[in-house]
Amino acid sequence: MQADLAFPVTSKDEHLRVFKDVYYHLYSNGNISRAEDLIKDLSKILLYCLSENSGGTKVSPSKILESLIKQHPNIKDHFGSFQLDDISVLYALNKFQEIDISNSPAHIIGDAFQTLVGPNLRGDKGQFFTPKSVVSSMVKLLSPKANHTICDPACGTAGFLIESITQISKNISFNGRLIGIEKDDFLANTANAILEIYSKSNFEVINSNSLDIENDKLKKLLGQIDLVVTNPPFGAKIGVKEKKILKQYDFGHSWMFSKTESQWIKTSQILKEQSPQLLFLELCFKLLKKGGKCGIVLPEGIFGNKSLGYVWDYIRNNGKILGMIDCPRTLFQPSTDVKTNILFFEKSSNTSTKFKVAIAETCGHDKRGRQLDNSGKKIDDDFTLIGENSFNDDNQIWKHATVQDPYYLVPRYCISRDQLNKSYEFEIAGHISIKELVDQKKLVIKKGNEVGSEAYGTGQIPFVRTSDIINLEINYDPTKSVSEEVYQKYRKLQRIEEFDILMVADGRFRIGKTSMILNGMTKCVVQSHLKIIRTLDNNYLNAFELLYLLNQKEVIDEIKRLIFIQSTLGSVGNRLNELVLPVPLKNQQWNERINEFKQTLIERNRLLQKLHNFTFDEID
Repeated sequence: MQADLAFPVTSKDEHLRVFKDVYYHLYSNGNISRAEDLIKDLSKILLYCLSENSGGTKVSPSKILESLIKQHPNIKDHFGSFQLDDISVLYALNKFQEIDISNSPAHIIGDAFQTLVGPNLRGDKGQFFTPKSVVSSMVKLLSPKANHTICDPACGTAGFLIESITQISKNISFNGRLIGIEKDDFLANTANAILEIYSKSNFEVINSNSLDIENDKLKKLLGQIDLVVTNPPFGAKIGVKEKKILKQYDFGHSWMFSKTESQWIKTSQILKEQSPQLLFLELCFKLLKKGGKCGIVLPEGIFGNKSLGYVWDYIRNNGKILGMIDCPRTLFQPSTDVKTNILFFEKSSNTSTKFKVAIAETCGHDKRGRQLDNSGKKIDDDFTLIGENSFNDDNQIWKHATVQDPYYLVPRYCISRDQLNKSYEFEIAGHISIKELVDQKKLVIKKGNEVGSEAYGTGQIPFVRTSDIINLEINYDPTKSVSEEVYQKYRKLQRIEEFDILMVADGRFRIGKTSMILNGMTKCVVQSHLKIIRTLDNNYLNAFELLYLLNQKEVIDEIKRLIFIQSTLGSVGNRLNELVLPVPLKNQQWNERINEFKQTLIERNRLLQKLHNFTFDEID
């Protein structure tokens, strides 16, 4: 693979290719296999290659360490003995020197090494590597200036800080200050090493618990920062329990909602545990000076959980929201399935409620982390375009937010329907909401029930679950079928009829998917995660028309807007009532379309039933 490289290399991708070759060669053939140990040793060798006196052939690992300590005294703690054996150290050294690293631009070296380091280091403590396009977009939207003090209080390997100095240095020399805070000593040392590649000054990495603001090094930073840009650790399993830390934060205390004041009030009671992302959010406010700005990645649960309404009251009382980015669920996959969004705010006494929202549907990779689709085409990345369009400007990327409820601020939910593109393949006479259909007794909606796993496999009656709703079909699992006794228990509650529509109301992935109960399927039990929808006025809207409408792209997009995700589970909840459907103009074109749709569903059901009977006869 080395033979087809042109040296010196000037492309980040080519440097990354060499770094990966070395990494995987040593991972497979060297004497150590722990990613962190390997990265630590490679960072030492890389820094040595960037030194002025790294040439020569008679070099030993001990000489490399002596040179590094002399040239980089501020991070000498990073230069402990190599864990790689001498042969492996010299192998990496020779490979790095072959591409003439010392004469390559620093930002290319740093960018390539950061791309290699990130995915191999983060994830075990609620920390997840932030994709490069997201980092770039967030920094661009905050518009860092040459004299800014920029801080990442959960800096990891310093990706946000590196991107900040890179963007500033394109136009002017950076004379501000970069500050990274990182609790993990290995990550802190790695951040130091990578920042050394970019600049030997203007930066500081503090190896400390970021949340302990009674620490003298951190206390002096409070109220001094121009920009904070960060992706703090998040997750249910890493809650902060230390009372010493919790008492330093408003979010470390219990809050209660005051109906008389119509807002949340902090109490004196310290919580037993709090999510780290909430403490980091408050920390960002504490670090910023008045007028300072922040961009922070947060789990969607914060945006759509009414019990966390105090977070939004705090934000509004201490600043103003500038913008939000609704992120795709694949953003941090395959590392984690947690849905996230990005919040931008300014620390200010101006409590304006106006802000803008952008929606990113793609992020440059799929749920498996692959950057190419099955056809070999590069997967789109909406963050690139979002970052190139400021939320301060009028453009098609950023939409004006409309807040219906001050404690429900899921970004996509804040975009009013009139800002969404709606164009149907059929003529419409108007629009009507699900709530209006229910109120006018044109529709009735019920919910399924849970039978308990002990009922699985006790009989031949289908128990229809969310995973069974596929391509407008009910493809039930026979191993989950239930007994006649179980069926009778729920029969009167559900009263399933032919042409009832089943819709997935909550779960991980299939929310909004629908199917119809057709001949041969009325004797079943429906799971609680499914809505049972029945049309009552067929002259106005029959079941086939409703099913067809629920599967139009424009309606599916509207359903997505109504789904809130807590950690990894989503739900449309009562917001289904807010779903607005087009009212079709019942002309010949519409009638022909629905008739074809109806006949196709019925014929498919007939053929599937026939196939099922064939299979059953063979087994019997």
